[in-house]
Amino acid sequence: MVDKNEMLKEAESDSATPKVPRTIWIVGIVSFFSNIASVVVTAFSPQFIINILGGTPAAMGYIRGLSEALSYLVKMFSGILSDYIGKRKVLMLFGYLCAAFAKPMFAVCNGLGLYTAAQLLERVTNGVRDTPRDALIADCAPKELKGASYGIRQSFAFLGSMIGSIFTFWALAYFGTSELVLRMVYVGAAVPIFIAVGLIYFGIKEPKIQSLKSRKGFPIKRADVKQLGSHFWYYMFVVFVFMCSRYSESFLVYRAQDLGLDVKYAPLILTVIYLFNSPTSRIVGNWSDRHDRKLFLAFGFCMMLASCIILALASSYWMVVVGAAIYGIHYGATQGTFYAMVSDYSPPQIKGTSIGIFNLVCCLGMCISNVLTGEFWTRYGSEWTFIVISAISFIAAIAMMFVKKPNKKMKELSTATTRDEALKKA
Repeated sequence: MVDKNEMLKEAESDSATPKVPRTIWIVGIVSFFSNIASVVVTAFSPQFIINILGGTPAAMGYIRGLSEALSYLVKMFSGILSDYIGKRKVLMLFGYLCAAFAKPMFAVCNGLGLYTAAQLLERVTNGVRDTPRDALIADCAPKELKGASYGIRQSFAFLGSMIGSIFTFWALAYFGTSELVLRMVYVGAAVPIFIAVGLIYFGIKEPKIQSLKSRKGFPIKRADVKQLGSHFWYYMFVVFVFMCSRYSESFLVYRAQDLGLDVKYAPLILTVIYLFNSPTSRIVGNWSDRHDRKLFLAFGFCMMLASCIILALASSYWMVVVGAAIYGIHYGATQGTFYAMVSDYSPPQIKGTSIGIFNLVCCLGMCISNVLTGEFWTRYGSEWTFIVISAISFIAAIAMMFVKKPNKKMKELSTATTRDEALKKA
């Protein structure tokens, strides 16, 4: 006969087991619909910039690099603002709503100038919403499930990208690859973002957190940033080095087209990336909560290296497909883990600010990466471009192994269950 006391103990232990909050699942679904729309811009960039607007790979590098840099720069300030006002949802709503109106701008572009303006607006709205969204996950996620929570969001995002790329392929295969069809697909990309806006407004209930408005002087204090510690800043250095190797997926698509892939099949290259991306993100997110996160980041860096070597040696677009699959594994292993590790280092009262700092570092690295990728491609060809990128990835992988865990003081701060407690401790 089962002891009644043992049954009670089991019930208590089950109830004490942390679960992923509902808000994080909603944020994941929002990312799913948003990425269905975003993949259209990535898939069509080479065709639109080079074949329709008459640009070059270097021009594509500058446009993508500048827009990504601006996006990450805005992410920093949106993170600080979300800490200051103590609200994440309103910034998410504003960012996603602006993105819905930015997509149709691509449909009316008739020159590189207007296309660049549309690309900048699209990425700025991305910057407004992303840091508050990731800070909201940090606010809601149990400390035992940080990696899993970010992995869930990334998995939904990559699944949305995969569905979007498949739908884009179907549209091009069924309606053709004329300029008119491309422009109409851009217009249709606004629909899933409006769905995302509705989910945010009606589905997300953010926890009440103390804003920093009540603090005298500038709300983010030097002492707050100092609490991040030297380990955090070395981690930021390693992130910067790696981001100097992370080029836009548009170049991967262009590599396949350069080797003879028909433009209507270009979205399927992205499908391959996201097919391997989504499960990797979910698996690594769970594992990184139980093991040292830097091991998974170093693994992801090595996958980037392997992908670049394959792309450099590619003699047919089938080899590009293999390179795309490995690129997807790299992205899944790193992106959610990046954010989880930033959260490990961050005092609760400046989660948004620390994620903003991370995004600023990414901004600088990706701007350099995309500009250099475009210039190297134009001057020396794709082979040397991917060889240089693989070398940078290798350096980042070695540097990552010297990253240290948060210090003891940071661990004590991270035990605060709310920002209010953290503000008192600070």
